[in-house]
Amino acid sequence: MANIIDYIKLSSEAKSVTTLYTSPDQFLKNYLLLDDLEQMSYINHFIVNNVKFAFKNEPLLYENLTQYLGDKLNISKDKIKLIGSAKTGFSISPNPDYGKKFSEKSDLDFAIIDEGIFSQSVIEYKQWKKNFDNGIYPQQLQNKYWKDNFENLKHQCKRGFIDTYKIPNYTEFKTTQGIDNSLSLIVANLDTYHNIKVKNASARIYKDWNTFFKQLRLNTESVLSKIN
Repeated sequence: MANIIDYIKLSSEAKSVTTLYTSPDQFLKNYLLLDDLEQMSYINHFIVNNVKFAFKNEPLLYENLTQYLGDKLNISKDKIKLIGSAKTGFSISPNPDYGKKFSEKSDLDFAIIDEGIFSQSVIEYKQWKKNFDNGIYPQQLQNKYWKDNFENLKHQCKRGFIDTYKIPNYTEFKTTQGIDNSLSLIVANLDTYHNIKVKNASARIYKDWNTFFKQLRLNTESVLSKIN
């Protein structure tokens, strides 16, 4: 049973968090000192919520972009989150990339949390695999990464998420192709209209919020444990 005292009492480390952004060293140090509940709030604060680092000078632009994706997918924009270095200002990836600053060589990493879109993406993955097994795709259309992607996506689907870019950008896969094409348009037009340059944009689709936060925490702790 939830007890208000557990939520309203903060450790001294939690009280010390007063900024929108942090440094790689401080992120690691603070996270390890917080209790379980505070760690989740810490992730929410720095990795998921508040102003995104890549759009700190134009926060309404970010709101417009998530509204664009929401309108394209016919879902609430609140189901779309920008994470990664574009959110925090630095990479929370395994060494040697941990702490690397957001730059023109960075990606925009979007999370889309919607059960319907996840289910449709899984259907498209299975159809792609079926087509491949039945020899529908000629050799010249096949990519050397396909077999690895088949195996990777099989495990992702079981865990409740899927990377759209691992499915070929073919018209027969309308959901994943539509997402990837929309992301490509975001990258191109950010450069054209706002001189915001990034390397790429990608999306991971999650079936629900519990899966999203569980995976985000697992990834974060996996990285930090190896740095510490």
